[in-house]
Amino acid sequence: MKKIIVTPGETLAYAEEFEVKGSAYSLDHKYISSVLGAASFDEKTHTAVVKPLKDPAMPQPGAVVYCQVTGKGRRAYQLRCFAVEGQKGPVDLKYTFTGVLPYFFAEGELGIGDYIRARVISTHGPPLVVSIRGATYGSVLSRCPRCGSVLKRRGATLYCPNCAIEVKRKIATGHYTANF
Repeated sequence: MKKIIVTPGETLAYAEEFEVKGSAYSLDHKYISSVLGAASFDEKTHTAVVKPLKDPAMPQPGAVVYCQVTGKGRRAYQLRCFAVEGQKGPVDLKYTFTGVLPYFFAEGELGIGDYIRARVISTHGPPLVVSIRGATYGSVLSRCPRCGSVLKRRGATLYCPNCAIEVKRKIATGHYTANF
């Protein structure tokens, strides 16, 4: 197996020789690299794989992100996305991104100021479109709407230890951090 470093626009192989996978595109029966990356050529199977050297700056569709709810509109929640889930847990993004959570992608209520775990649906456009459908997505930390203290989990609802009010939220099962 042969490995080389390739730059964007560099010709990798011709369509007759190899099948190219990863960060490359086809133009006039040639495969051309679209990123700065490492290309590995397998002579036995006639495949080449291009892997980027750096992760993309913006989370890609399917990535799990952590966001804070900053507003509640007529059609969607407004978010500030600040971390992406990596192999060993959340990793801070270099830049914070604005996000949108349409109500049809939310299976429950959220409050302003809640920290949520969500999955990226689309990156076409300036805001990230995210979803909290699924048991492991939803609120991971919430605050009381009256006094601002951290809400604790009691069954399927959250309650405030100071005010003794119960609040209904879409909770991320197994990820809610205020269980103490």
